[in-house]
Amino acid sequence: MKLQGKIKINDISKAEDFISSYHNLLRCVPGVKEIDGNRFTAKSKIGFLTIETDGEVKAFNKGDNWSETVIEIIGAGVKAIVRSLVKIQDHELVYDVDYDVDVQIPALKNFVEKQVSQLTKQILECTAQAVS
Repeated sequence: MKLQGKIKINDISKAEDFISSYHNLLRCVPGVKEIDGNRFTAKSKIGFLTIETDGEVKAFNKGDNWSETVIEIIGAGVKAIVRSLVKIQDHELVYDVDYDVDVQIPALKNFVEKQVSQLTKQILECTAQAVS
């Protein structure tokens, strides 16, 4: 699944600082309990269930006005890979997020994909607040 869009920013230097570290991104992940280097744990609500997930930043690359992150998230019967590319262009944060979800119970795949999409949007909203 893919999410693309733009967020208007006022302070380009603040945005550059924010996207220069994946730790800033991890602080925007809802339910994060602990961050240890490139690994983190989070409690995620999926419908009426709350599951604990483990995550790891598998790759992080950055330039002057862009960053690219690959995060793997593993929970009870769920594995997700989230790839994000964020660029600063003309007072906008342009994002391109792609994620794959693997669910052990096929009947739950659509439901889990919706939840991952909602979490991704929450991360983007947090990012927008942080760079405004």
